[in-house]
Amino acid sequence: MNNTKKVHVVFKTHLDIGFTNLAAHVLRQYMEEYIPKAIALADTLEAEGGRAQFVWTTGSWLIRYYLDRAPASEREAMEKAIRKGHIVWHGLPFTTHTELMDKELFQYGLTISQELDKQFGKQTIAAKMTDVPGHTLSMVPYMQKAGIQYMHLGVNPASMRPDVPKLFRWQVEDGSELIVNYAGSYGEPVEIEGIDDILLFAHTGDNCGPPSAEEIEEQFREIQERYPDAEIIASSLDAFARSLMQVREQLPVVSEEIGDTWIHGAGTDPLKLAKLRELQRLRSKWLSEGSLDEHSTAYKGMSDAMLMVAEHTWGLDVKKWLPDFRNYAKKDFNDARIKDEIDVDDIPAKFNYIGAFAMDEFDKHSSGLFASEQSVRKYSMIERSWAEQRGYLDQAVVCLDKDKQAEAKEAFGRLEPTRKDCSADAEQVSVQEVYAVEGYKLTFGVNGSLVHLSDANEKVWVDESHPFGVYAYETFGTEDYARYFRTYMQNLSFTHPWSDADFNKPGFEFVRPLPSHQLYEPIVTDMKRVNGKRFLLRLRMPVQAYELYGAPKELELVYDFEHEGTVDVSLQWFGKEANRLPEASWFGCALNVDNPNLWMMDKMGLPVSPLRVVKDGNRNLHAIGRGVSYQGADGSAFIETMDAALAAPGQKRLLQFDNSFVSLDKGWHFNLHNNIWGTNFPMWYGEDAVFRFRLNLQSNRK
Repeated sequence: MNNTKKVHVVFKTHLDIGFTNLAAHVLRQYMEEYIPKAIALADTLEAEGGRAQFVWTTGSWLIRYYLDRAPASEREAMEKAIRKGHIVWHGLPFTTHTELMDKELFQYGLTISQELDKQFGKQTIAAKMTDVPGHTLSMVPYMQKAGIQYMHLGVNPASMRPDVPKLFRWQVEDGSELIVNYAGSYGEPVEIEGIDDILLFAHTGDNCGPPSAEEIEEQFREIQERYPDAEIIASSLDAFARSLMQVREQLPVVSEEIGDTWIHGAGTDPLKLAKLRELQRLRSKWLSEGSLDEHSTAYKGMSDAMLMVAEHTWGLDVKKWLPDFRNYAKKDFNDARIKDEIDVDDIPAKFNYIGAFAMDEFDKHSSGLFASEQSVRKYSMIERSWAEQRGYLDQAVVCLDKDKQAEAKEAFGRLEPTRKDCSADAEQVSVQEVYAVEGYKLTFGVNGSLVHLSDANEKVWVDESHPFGVYAYETFGTEDYARYFRTYMQNLSFTHPWSDADFNKPGFEFVRPLPSHQLYEPIVTDMKRVNGKRFLLRLRMPVQAYELYGAPKELELVYDFEHEGTVDVSLQWFGKEANRLPEASWFGCALNVDNPNLWMMDKMGLPVSPLRVVKDGNRNLHAIGRGVSYQGADGSAFIETMDAALAAPGQKRLLQFDNSFVSLDKGWHFNLHNNIWGTNFPMWYGEDAVFRFRLNLQSNRK
């Protein structure tokens, strides 16, 4: 029996569609430099006939993007490289914040590799995502249906790796499963008892392109020294995955949710997220009514653009492109934005190590295609990158026919806040009074929330301990980040030159008064009842919250009882100014139910319990689809969130990571906005906004 080990060396570059430069620049770099270089490199090493060979693995989206846009001669070179096995794709388009997608969008991403397989006679069974620490269990059945049997997940080395086996079968209730391989970095050696195959990754950095021939030859020499009796081959994830099937039944089974501990980043641009959700709802409607064909050019173009929102890059690298560690206080920040240009030499001594790292990275990524670009950092430049990312939603609309474009633009128009005019048919009413409407009895509190709601069956759905509709504005201090670094951050001894800036707000500790953890709630200044069934409340925030920080000055809440069993709720804020200090806005929705442990979240159309999440997964915050549901002996409830995707079960818990579960008795806290991230997410938000919710209630008569 031949027991010679075979080492599969998989060459990859981590793709960020943005981060190192504007997304358009990055894609141009891949089109004009990296992909042609990879093809030529593989051909050169093949011609030399040595043991060092090169096979380049990317997500399926980049291959399709290149084939659709490259000149004929270069496209033919790519097709030849694919047929020779020099360029390979895996089963996913790229790394995503997977929870942001509905099932149609996620499935569309899987079809890209399926179509490439069909075109080139391949069978892709493996997939990979890198950087983002975790994903949702709900994707498993869709991946199995698409023929994917193995997924490698490489976690950002500064982030907490979910506490799961390195290799396991991720399984859902219907029996669908996927072999998952978890690494605490972009990729580490995979050796499994029972098979003679070993997986090694040869990664280059973020958007660094393929290595040189000399680097590959050196890597092969080093690997051969580590495994002197092994056969070393340039390989693919598929080849390793096929050997892994021999031990599938020996692998442990995990059936819990993992979640994404970076998902809070999606809350940095509320309008972008709301538009994505609006388009996902419209697309589902068009598909169900038969007016949009999933095989049409319009569907594919729309879906391609929407996929870019879920892709994990949301802008330029903040530490490189916004190296301003001084101007956090509101006035200083506003003055710096007006000045625009940042003095890269004016870095506090405390942060010289971050500045040195950022300058080195900037210079590295400004070589080659971008060597002629001036090394200037501006506030307007980083804002331009956020606008570029938001523009994907407009690109999605352009792909549609005129009627659907009009429908989409009308839907987007509903996301523009407008103060409600209720001068006619309006009755002045007050908080703390009892009102009856459509079988309900209800009372509002001084902060604008419902503090009592009972139905015709005398079921009390809302009370003082379970208020529904509480807006809260939260600020954070240095102690919050210190706790987060103690409990969540990993490998700081070598990641700190970049992770200190990516996960923190370096320099905000110099602000006076020193920012601290505070919660602010509004008070009702006016309340009217319109046409008997609608309540309009106007609210104002405390002065400190909007003068020192970034709270909206005014809010408007509408509770509409037009339809029996349904309460439509909309929250609008006005006068929110941009604020660089860490902040968050919340909308608390508690209901008095008999067994709060029965609450379920919708993720990609499948129910997921917030109480079945692995250790070191995200137990604090989730991106959800339509909403959250309850089905108990006392009745059923469904809270639909139209615009806000992020929901914290039981308690507001940003920058907290203690692995605890909190009681679901206090309901759901929808995160409307936050800017606690660094990295490449929007750092401030200064726009009016609207958020819509729908509450469906059905009590059981007792």
